[in-house]
Amino acid sequence: MKNIGFRFINGFCYSIAITLFIVVLVMQVAGKPVMLPEFVARYESEAHALGVQLLLVGVMSAVTSAGTVVFEMRRLGLLIQSIIFLFIMMAAWIPTTCFLWGFHKYPTTAVSCVLSMVGTYGICWFIQYKLCYRDVEEINRRLKEKEAEV
Repeated sequence: MKNIGFRFINGFCYSIAITLFIVVLVMQVAGKPVMLPEFVARYESEAHALGVQLLLVGVMSAVTSAGTVVFEMRRLGLLIQSIIFLFIMMAAWIPTTCFLWGFHKYPTTAVSCVLSMVGTYGICWFIQYKLCYRDVEEINRRLKEKEAEV
């Protein structure tokens, strides 16, 4: 549980770095950052809107990263951990994507956001599944050693 802050900060920093990299690539192709006009209209400049977008993406990713501590609560079991983690992700992702990219208005944005969320969730779940599998294998190995001693 003490890793929550560390994971939050790492998720925030990594997501901003990755998002900035993508923004730079998009700017090379499109000539400017691609943002919804109604989102940009809320701010005095595109730079300010981009800063808010980076901040919100950072928070969304930070919450997702910090939420992975749920998988350390071994007594819950992988199924319950997975469900709780999904709700943590949805609580961070859905409002952010609605505000930034019009998740609720634009079908392509909805598809893109859902695929991103499913991909992120899938990666986190797969890693945790492998860790649980490794733990079970270790327990089984130790049990066999105990049986051999008796």
